[in-house]
Amino acid sequence: MARLSRADAADLDDRVRASEARLWQRYGLTSHSERMIALGGRRVRIVEIEGDSSRPPVLLLHGIASVTAAAVPLVPYFGARRVIAVDWPGHGLSDPVTLTAKNDLRAFAVTVLDAVINTLNLGQIDIVAHSLGGQFALYYALARPERIRRLVLLGAPGAGFGEVAPVLAFKVMSVPGVGKAILGMRASFDTYRKNSTATLGPGAVDDYPRELVEAGWLSSQRPGFARSVASYFRRLITPFTVRAGVPVSHDELATIAVPVLMVWGDKDVFLTPDNGHASIDAIPGARLVVVEGGHAPWLNQLEKTSAEVAGFLDS
Repeated sequence: MARLSRADAADLDDRVRASEARLWQRYGLTSHSERMIALGGRRVRIVEIEGDSSRPPVLLLHGIASVTAAAVPLVPYFGARRVIAVDWPGHGLSDPVTLTAKNDLRAFAVTVLDAVINTLNLGQIDIVAHSLGGQFALYYALARPERIRRLVLLGAPGAGFGEVAPVLAFKVMSVPGVGKAILGMRASFDTYRKNSTATLGPGAVDDYPRELVEAGWLSSQRPGFARSVASYFRRLITPFTVRAGVPVSHDELATIAVPVLMVWGDKDVFLTPDNGHASIDAIPGARLVVVEGGHAPWLNQLEKTSAEVAGFLDS
């Protein structure tokens, strides 16, 4: 991908924000703001939706190579709560990051979430997380159980469960130099949309506004995106398997002390509920809801998923 000038990069960021704003507005979420949080010389971007401050806020965590926009259709079902959506470093409008073998992935996740929660003085929170966001949320539940009231995992939690087997495309992304080159290719909107369907499942984005995909597509063109996301893949997996220490063991899962709801598509390309049952069963009292769909179950089954999530958060 050709290097963008500073003016072009700023224009691209404005286009990302405009796309997001249109999407928020479509779902009646007009009272929102953004801010940058300093973290080790980098900035992590959050978007905050105003809401009922008397109830625990919802921390919304997206997956790898994705953005918060994909989960926006679910937000109106959080019961008018305050919602804080995080752009992981290297994603969305957060600053780039390069993860290496020296980075403790679990410590990285905990540090980012600590920075967000401490800076905003959130107190106890509910977490709603998808894919890699779910994996990082599991790390946080082990490290900071007192800070989480309830945890919702949407789809297979990245490489957080030991039963996961990386798909071929992700293995390729983990090859040094190759992943960055592929992620740096300037894909058209239609190509990006097709790639999203391959990851999230058939029909996942068909019935939603263009902006749900467009925000991620525009973000993927930002300087530093390809380098950042490729480094996540290299830190998570090899061209053959998940790296040691990345999955949460069954013994660790057995110590999770917060209530957990998992809403999972029966055709999740990364790990089906049937194949992940050993990890699911290891979490004390966890509730599993299987819906017809892929890796983003709320996009396939919004009514069912939203009812389950809302009921769990309100119970």
